Amino acid sequence: MSDQPLMPSEIRRKVLSQHREIEQMLSELEAGVAQLGAGTVDGGQVKRAAYALRGILELHMNFEETYMAPAINEADGFGPERVRHLHAEHAEQRQELDRLVDAIREASSPDGLASGVTKLANMLRKDIEEEEREYVTDKLLSDNIIPTDTFGG
Repeated sequence: MSDQPLMPSEIRRKVLSQHREIEQMLSELEAGVAQLGAGTVDGGQVKRAAYALRGILELHMNFEETYMAPAINEADGFGPERVRHLHAEHAEQRQELDRLVDAIREASSPDGLASGVTKLANMLRKDIEEEEREYVTDKLLSDNIIPTDTFGG
């Protein structure tokens, strides 16, 4: 791995790529739940997939905190506040992810699994949408040295 720092546009590209991968994993998890009754997928597989997704989400949040947070901190005068907000959101997400993944692992019926996966998928899709709107923008993660819109208007 290179010691060169990532440019903001590269950070943006990587975060967006990770988001698409997470959305794909969510779709596969939902498809697995839909196949529970057909016998091609069992509850244990769904539970393991949800647990694995939790680990991938932790890696993703760590990437954002390591690379994206410093970039948005430097983007404009609101950077430090955005970074505080991002860290607060991640703390809340970690708690909710743990709660939802625990509920999925403890589910004792296909309906319980389906409910847990639906809640997890809805939460993550909403979080991704909000994050892309608030942080993963070409205005905040730009390679330009001088901001084009200093006052955010």
